[in-house]
Amino acid sequence: MAEALRISREADHGAFAALYAAAGLEIEPGWEELCHPVFSVSARRGERLLGAATVSRRFERLVLDYIAVEPEARMLGIGRKLTEACREYAAAQGAEELWLAARTPGFFRALGAKETGGELLLSECLACPDYRAGCEPKEMRFVIEPREGSYEK
Repeated sequence: MAEALRISREADHGAFAALYAAAGLEIEPGWEELCHPVFSVSARRGERLLGAATVSRRFERLVLDYIAVEPEARMLGIGRKLTEACREYAAAQGAEELWLAARTPGFFRALGAKETGGELLLSECLACPDYRAGCEPKEMRFVIEPREGSYEK
């Protein structure tokens, strides 16, 4: 059965937080207030959550803050589809870039993201004991091509 992508409702954020935590992403209670999510998208088979991604507005830019796919659903193109939906959202908002702190920079590089060499998004990593001790995320960005988007502002 093909995975169907659908734009999430706010009520999905609890399920997304559990998925993000299970994937090893740092997520705290009240993350919605800290990150200011503006868009989320999920991949589901029926009602089963296979993957999700959340875009936030932070540092005066759109940031792909979280993206995770269930281990058994990886290598099916779900991460690529979730990333593309986030890029389409950014385009519809008139954004010129979509930023991220990537733990898997090779994945995002293959989708067109470029390393910035900066550390603005990594500033939150500095207090983490895993930072530079096995976890070495890269600040990256997608350049958004101007186009008509399919998501409302």
